[in-house]
Amino acid sequence: MVKMSTGAVFLDQLLDGGYDPDIITTIFGPSGAGKTNLCLLAAVKVAESGKKVLFIDTEGGIAVERIKQISADADYENILSKIIFLNPVTFTEQNDIFEKVKSMVTDQIGLIVVDSISMLYRLELGKSEEVYEVNSALGRQIAYLVEIARRKKIPVLITNQVYADFDHRDEVKMVGGDLLKYGSKCLLELKRGEESRELILRKHRSLPEGRKVKFKIVEKGIEVLL
Repeated sequence: MVKMSTGAVFLDQLLDGGYDPDIITTIFGPSGAGKTNLCLLAAVKVAESGKKVLFIDTEGGIAVERIKQISADADYENILSKIIFLNPVTFTEQNDIFEKVKSMVTDQIGLIVVDSISMLYRLELGKSEEVYEVNSALGRQIAYLVEIARRKKIPVLITNQVYADFDHRDEVKMVGGDLLKYGSKCLLELKRGEESRELILRKHRSLPEGRKVKFKIVEKGIEVLL
């Protein structure tokens, strides 16, 4: 099985070669921890290889300038042309996009990114009385991604938000709970410090849990801290 590079050598080492191609990998952590940066690193790497990326951006936070910085040694306009951005602004629009994603997947697609899967879901929960329907819709979205990853051998990278665990003050829980936990074969937790970030492997089908690495976000991407 050929893994997909994360876009950073030290993260590839953490994951014994990179992201697995036939599963969902979920990166979860607080706002500003670097989740989008990790997604963009992987997207640029895939685009540099000549493949295309489906990038579902629910937060409207993708900066073209950041992609330009990360792909500094390449033709960033060519990189951009290979990243297909989809920008839902409501959970209904997000659901409609997921209904269409399967038909958009071709042999040219090398990566699917959802950044983040939970923001519009949380907003919908806050205003809807149909909690069961909202959760069912999220479950279907995850099921679509699992099927695509397994059938097409396309890596799927998801980011997810967190909230405080009041029973364990030093821990956080993922939004979406078991839906995301069981749908993802690889879980990576991002923690944010004042001057650094820490990535911790929380779940993997073949690697030991608890592996971790510290890094900082720099202009050209990310840099390991020894």
